Amino acid sequence: MHIMVIPSWYASSRNKVHGSFFKEQFIALSNSGEKITVAYNEIWPITMFGKIDEKRGLKFNIEENLRTYRYKDYNYFPKMALMFRSFNKRMDKLYQEIIKREGKVDIIHAHSAFWGAIAGAYISKKYNIPLVITEHSSLKYAKYARESYKKYIFESYEMADCLIAVGNGLKKEMQEYVNKPIEVIHNMVDLKLFDVDKNNNRNVSDKEKFNIFSCSFLEEGKGMECLIKAFAQAFRGKNVSLKIGGDGSIKSLLEKLVEDLKMDNQIELLGALSREEVAREMKSCDAFALASEHETFGVVYIEALACGKPVIGTNNGGAEDIINDGNGIMAKKNSVEDLTKALKKIKENYIRYDKDKIRQETIFSYSEKVLVEKLKGVYKKVYEGNN
Repeated sequence: MHIMVIPSWYASSRNKVHGSFFKEQFIALSNSGEKITVAYNEIWPITMFGKIDEKRGLKFNIEENLRTYRYKDYNYFPKMALMFRSFNKRMDKLYQEIIKREGKVDIIHAHSAFWGAIAGAYISKKYNIPLVITEHSSLKYAKYARESYKKYIFESYEMADCLIAVGNGLKKEMQEYVNKPIEVIHNMVDLKLFDVDKNNNRNVSDKEKFNIFSCSFLEEGKGMECLIKAFAQAFRGKNVSLKIGGDGSIKSLLEKLVEDLKMDNQIELLGALSREEVAREMKSCDAFALASEHETFGVVYIEALACGKPVIGTNNGGAEDIINDGNGIMAKKNSVEDLTKALKKIKENYIRYDKDKIRQETIFSYSEKVLVEKLKGVYKKVYEGNN
C-alpha cells in the first residue's frame, strides 16, 4: 500500500530535530513493508525574506531511506485566508510529482490539521483518496492558530475517513469540535536509542549526587520556572543537580532566575540538544521531571521511562495517560509547593522504582511494533472501506 504522509512540521536545515517523532514513525512504517512517501510543505516566514540561502520550489531527496518531496517557499499571505489556497496549490504540485515518480497513492495520512491536514483534505477531496488524520496539537493552546483558521481545521476533521488523537486528553478536546469517532494511538519512541544503561546500576545514597534531568522547548507553559523554584526549595545546598535541555524564547529569563536564586552550582541549562544527546542525558540521570501546563501526549516522559527512569509530571492532559504509581509521581500543575513535595518524594523513594519493569511496561505500550500494528489496522480498514 502506498501512503503519502504529510507532516505539519518536519526537520529542516535550520532545525534538524524538528518533528523527529514524525520521521521515526514514517521510518518504522517503511521498515514494516508499507510504501511511504513524505510530502512536506516547508514554509518560511515572510520576515525571513532574502535571508534564507536555499532555492524555492519543489525538491526531492532520499532522507534516511525515506523518499521525501519538499516544496520550499515563503508564506506570502500570513494571517489571511489566501494562505491556505497557496498551501493547497503547493501540496497539489507535490502530489502531482509524487504520482508521476512513485505511482498511485492509496491513502493520505496527515499529521496535525494545522497546516498539513488542511492541505491533505484538499488533495483527498480533489482526487478521491482516503484520508487519515492524526492530531498532535491542542487548539486551546495553539500559539499560531487564529480563530479564523478554525473552520478549515474542523472541515479537515470532518472529511477524515479516520481521525486519530495521540492522547485521551486531546481526544476529549477534539470531541468538542467534531461529531465522529476518534481513535487514540499514542506516538512511538525509538526504544533502540532510549534504553536502560546497564553500566548505571547504582543505588543512590545520601553520599552520592542525585541527578534530575528535564528537557523541553523553553517557552511559556512548559513549567520551567515552576520546576526551578521547586528544585531550589527542595534541594538548596544538597548534593542534588538539575540539568535542563532545550532552547527557546525564555532561556535568558530562566538563566536570570537561576542566578537570582543563587542556584548556579546546582542547576545547569544545557541549551539545544540532539536526539542522541537527549538520550545520553536520560540514561545518566536518576529521575526525569517536566512540569508543563499542557501536553497532548508527552514524548519525553516515554523516552525517560524507556531508559528505566522514574518521572515527575503534572496533570497537563498528556501525563495522566503515562504516569502511574509504579513509574513516577504526578504533581499539580503551576504549584511550586506540590512540585517541591514530588521532587523530594522521588529522591527519598528512588530505590523502590524497578528500572527494568519500567522499561518493559513502556515497550508493551509504546514500542514501534505496537504503533505499526495499530496504524496498519487503520490503513486496512480505511482502504477497504473506500474500495
